Amino acid sequence: MSAMLSALTALIAKRDTPLPTSPRPRTVGGRRPEDTPLPSSEREGPAQRRAGSSPAPSAVRGRLGGGRAPQGIAAAFVLVLMLACGSTPKPALAPVVLPAAKPEARQFFEEGLRILHRGSGADALEAAAEQFTKAVKEDHKLFEAWHDLGVIRARQGQWPEALDAFRAALALQPASRRTLVGLGEALGRTGEWEEAAKLYGERLAADPKDDDLRLRHIQALRESGQTSEALEAARALLTKDGKNAAAFNALGLVYYRMNKLPLAESAFRRAVELDPKAKATAAVWNNIGLVALARGNDQEAFVAFEKASAIDGDHREAHLNQATVYLDCGDYKRAEKEIRKAIEIDHDDPDAYVALGVALRGQKRFDEARAAYERALAARPNHPPALYDLGILYMDFQQNKDKARENLTLYRKLAGPHDPKRADAAARLKELK
Repeated sequence: MSAMLSALTALIAKRDTPLPTSPRPRTVGGRRPEDTPLPSSEREGPAQRRAGSSPAPSAVRGRLGGGRAPQGIAAAFVLVLMLACGSTPKPALAPVVLPAAKPEARQFFEEGLRILHRGSGADALEAAAEQFTKAVKEDHKLFEAWHDLGVIRARQGQWPEALDAFRAALALQPASRRTLVGLGEALGRTGEWEEAAKLYGERLAADPKDDDLRLRHIQALRESGQTSEALEAARALLTKDGKNAAAFNALGLVYYRMNKLPLAESAFRRAVELDPKAKATAAVWNNIGLVALARGNDQEAFVAFEKASAIDGDHREAHLNQATVYLDCGDYKRAEKEIRKAIEIDHDDPDAYVALGVALRGQKRFDEARAAYERALAARPNHPPALYDLGILYMDFQQNKDKARENLTLYRKLAGPHDPKRADAAARLKELK
């Protein structure tokens, strides 16, 4: 580790400003505190800053993004397929007794389950989704099919479709906690954090002892800009249990969002002290690294990310964040190594492939970079970051104006209105006319 840090120190020392092709770090994700999960009921997850696509050189270093914690400082969490047969916590509300499913609908639903049991790749997910869609068309009151359709659309990154499916499922079975969590996640992913906060708040009124849901509520309050309310809720949770490491992490995330970095770091370090060896503490070290990055201390950040990956070797975000530091220093080869570790953990993460494309492009391995971006698009069709970076590759490095125009135009069509790269893409499209 000392040799690696020495090399990193040397890189930082001789760096003035990043190369024009060097991506600035960005944050992607934001669930669980570790920040928030999906249809699974596991506790919220680590804060993350992902290595990824390259914004314009004027982009602010360390910008948080991706629609989750600070703007999603929290970690990207791995979606766990919780099908109808999965176990769930005891509901706070009495479940609704639904009529028996129509036989044709049940057949479609069970075929979808069989497909998922045989495999969970992209083709299997889409084939199962097709069966679940047929099931709800045959019987719109088949709760399990609506819920599982939401889970699959979420796994595919099709958040508006996931949102619709979870809404339909929760309308049929308001007591379903896993569906409520899935809906809250989908609301957050589509930027509807205020509605997510209201959703969680209403359920907490019926079940005030659900601390996991309270952590999600704090996140939603924070992300909707209600930082005072989030701070109050985090403090209330700590008043109830002053040794709750997850609550200290949630408090740190609120302070981070408020740009009170010393207080954020203090809360995160208290969380580490309370549970230093727990696997979940990897997420907290990841958050500490993000605070260091926000302060401009790359070396301290790198050490924190290393500690995160040492505690949990499968902590994907820690590897991606180490890669971000390397990318920011122009050390594309070491960045590639860390990104490939992340890809070994999750073979279908489109953002990891975008980051890989950036690292390969920095090494002038342009054809391999293009393949990485295309792999990202195979994992998630029309993924805006991949479209943007592919457009940059075609325009700046492969002199293919038609392909550049095609990808940047599609990026502009699909990217969110607040995506920081929209202005750069618009300027480039003017050049390509």
